[in-house]
Amino acid sequence: MSTPPDRPLDVLGLARDRALVEREFPIAGFARLRDRLAEPTGSAHARAQFGLAGQWPVVQLALEADVVMSCQRCLKPVRRKLTSESRLVFAAEDTPELPGDYEAIGGDPRMIDFAALVEDELLLGLPLVPRHEANEKCAPPAGVAKEAGETPSTEMRRPFVGLKDLLKH
Repeated sequence: MSTPPDRPLDVLGLARDRALVEREFPIAGFARLRDRLAEPTGSAHARAQFGLAGQWPVVQLALEADVVMSCQRCLKPVRRKLTSESRLVFAAEDTPELPGDYEAIGGDPRMIDFAALVEDELLLGLPLVPRHEANEKCAPPAGVAKEAGETPSTEMRRPFVGLKDLLKH
């Protein structure tokens, strides 16, 4: 299918034709995702297989993207590969008799913003606490012991030690 990437998709037409849509999106073009990354570089590959489940238009959406986030241990960049597979049905969530194991997506199925749908799925796939894996190099924050039993090299600070004297008066 060769529609421009910024043009809305007609899901009903695509579902009737059982169309396959594959697109590459630059990560820098996703404003909400870009705010959560250390470096908005690279691209996201989306593959959508449209079809019908009974009377409902459905899509099987597969996504892959390499993103660079900030490690929450050392605050240095950490590269993660995001992969997502979703089964979506285009109908209101409160509609009775939706096909099983599909997530409902509301809105007009004749005007779906495919880029926004891809960005939503990528946001859902982000790790809650990005950090380096055990086999990757990650420096612990300052003041944290590197190994069990090892004491930090800095002297322990006691910021409230003088508070007791102030409370006596």
